[in-house]
Amino acid sequence: MSTGPRIGSRRHCWSDWPEKGELLQLGKNNGTVPTDAQIERLQPHQFDLIGAILAAGFKDDAVNLWAFNGSDALLPVFTDLARYCYLRRGFGHYTRDQLAGTLWLPPGQKESCGIAGTAKIGWHIFRHGGLTAFRRSLAALDFLEKRHPQKPHYYLFTIAVHPSLQGRGVGSRLMKVALEEVDRQRQPAYLENSKQDNIAFYRKHGFEIVEEVVPAAGCPPLWLMWRDAR
Repeated sequence: MSTGPRIGSRRHCWSDWPEKGELLQLGKNNGTVPTDAQIERLQPHQFDLIGAILAAGFKDDAVNLWAFNGSDALLPVFTDLARYCYLRRGFGHYTRDQLAGTLWLPPGQKESCGIAGTAKIGWHIFRHGGLTAFRRSLAALDFLEKRHPQKPHYYLFTIAVHPSLQGRGVGSRLMKVALEEVDRQRQPAYLENSKQDNIAFYRKHGFEIVEEVVPAAGCPPLWLMWRDAR
């Protein structure tokens, strides 16, 4: 399961990350993780960890594959997004098996990677996806930025659960941990969903569709979703 992370903005090459079968060997229980697997809060230095989790989770995501012109950029892009933006300005969680995780921004924090981070991410996109990926990701990012709500809110940049754990409540546990904080602050939340099959999951957690959009010509659709403050 995954939201579609905001496009456009890691240090390893995708080929350095194991394939699905190998990935299961990294889990402490060899992929047989109970639905009550312990959830940890990400620390600022764990950008490589969450980058690898997200790259594996989004390997088949149509929006990201279109934007980056393939999957090779996923690992370096997600890693540096976490490093330069989300683990500096926001927060996230992961399961101890390292097969699921999230990244969030709290109200008042902007999606900014700074000059150095933005340059690195742009280079990753161009290096692995060429000029096509660079143009596509910029077009989609510009579109989504213009539709991003101005009202203060928590922003769920991404949630990813490895296919071996989907349908076992792991995504709901990750959402619950973060939404408890959101609700303590009595704030709304927002996300961009890249998979129609996940709409019901987000609705279960209080999100509703604001708009279905196609960020750029040829891009698969996204569903912009909002959760009122509670």
